[in-house]
Amino acid sequence: MITVNFEEGKALYLQLYDYIKEDIIQNRMAKDTKLPSKRDLAHHLGISVNTVSSAYDVLLDEGYLYAVERVGYFVSPIECLHKTPRQEKAEAKLFAPRYRYDFDLNKNGIFDFPDVPFQRAMMDSMREDSEMNAWDKEGIPSLRRAICHYLRASRGIDASPENVILSAGMEYLFRILFFILPKDYRYFLENPGYIDTKKIFEPTGRSPGFVTIDEGGIDPEKLSGRRGVYLVSPTHQFPTGSILRVDRRVKLLNFAKATDSYIIEDDYDSEYKYYGRLIPALKSLDTTDRVIYMSNFSKSLSPGLRVSFMVLPDELMAMYRKKDPLVACPIPNMVQRALSKYMERGYFERRLNRERKQYDKKRKAALRFFEGDPLFEIDDKRAGLHFILTCKIPVEEKELLEYLRKRDMNIYGLSDFFEGEYNAPYPKLIVGFGNMAPEVMEEGFTALVRALKELAETKEY
Repeated sequence: MITVNFEEGKALYLQLYDYIKEDIIQNRMAKDTKLPSKRDLAHHLGISVNTVSSAYDVLLDEGYLYAVERVGYFVSPIECLHKTPRQEKAEAKLFAPRYRYDFDLNKNGIFDFPDVPFQRAMMDSMREDSEMNAWDKEGIPSLRRAICHYLRASRGIDASPENVILSAGMEYLFRILFFILPKDYRYFLENPGYIDTKKIFEPTGRSPGFVTIDEGGIDPEKLSGRRGVYLVSPTHQFPTGSILRVDRRVKLLNFAKATDSYIIEDDYDSEYKYYGRLIPALKSLDTTDRVIYMSNFSKSLSPGLRVSFMVLPDELMAMYRKKDPLVACPIPNMVQRALSKYMERGYFERRLNRERKQYDKKRKAALRFFEGDPLFEIDDKRAGLHFILTCKIPVEEKELLEYLRKRDMNIYGLSDFFEGEYNAPYPKLIVGFGNMAPEVMEEGFTALVRALKELAETKEY
């Protein structure tokens, strides 16, 4: 007879179901074994007949039992499941190691998001139904209109909402491009640049090429002349910070037209320029419609928002609609609608103005730790959320980075973003200041300077 030690907190029929199922799976009940009648088992276990009936019904539905009318319930013939012996596994590292001092150039540190205006916009979006239940593959119209208004005012781009596609990250936007562009187009990335971008290509079997840049950014005269898609960051090159001069911009656009190529403009942090007016986007000069403009709200609002977008040239937008890729905007309508209200009401631009002041203050505070010291050479473009620090210490860059990480500092070097052989007389650190809270900056940068000076004392320089 079946015996079950019932526990509190779980329905009795489910406990009985689990017990019988496990006996069948473990082959402790042979096939065609007849089970006790509902009444007999209920009496034996001290539970109701309905409880036994519910357990038998589930086992019957899932195929563990079969019933013979007026005879009873029997164990179904099920093959024995082969089990691999359990092995002790090392605990997986689900999270990246945390450092006491985080100089990561990819992170921002304005943590008051969602702020009150965005929360209000979210609540207002929940109360209305104009676009909440709409389905637009490219994203809801109101947000695409708001983005176009912003691009026209701040980036000099006269874009139509019909050419804007929203998604939850650059990788999704690239999938659309892979689908609509001819297969013989090769993609080229800046070097140094955001090398992890090449991971986007791995599932497709494509292998991107790399274009080495100089102190002025990408040089169109040194391009191969091959038709392709060139990913560039002309306003604030990543990670060197160089600005592509207008003469090179014009040559790059003419090159794209002459070779039937496309330019992907990655405008990842153009909002953060701390002097003069913002530099217009490359797309603003694009009279031949060869530039695919990409940007996001990760730095300006929050990486957790996961809102990215691209503006396609008319020809590519027509190809997109003709081929109709089976992808749709994955951002919830409620988030899209809240963001559109946030922008329409002027809160986004006000936030950017406030952020620029805060980040510029942090930038100046960080630079003061290195200014005037012959051990360091600063390359600061007065833009973005990082600067490059050359440390005149005769040591390999990777050795220096390991040395600093052992001292609880998360920091990158230029070699981390370089494809192929990297040579430099001295290591170059890419010092991010955006992620560190003001109350931690003094302690963090003091610790960084101290560590570098201690290492320098052990070397001849």
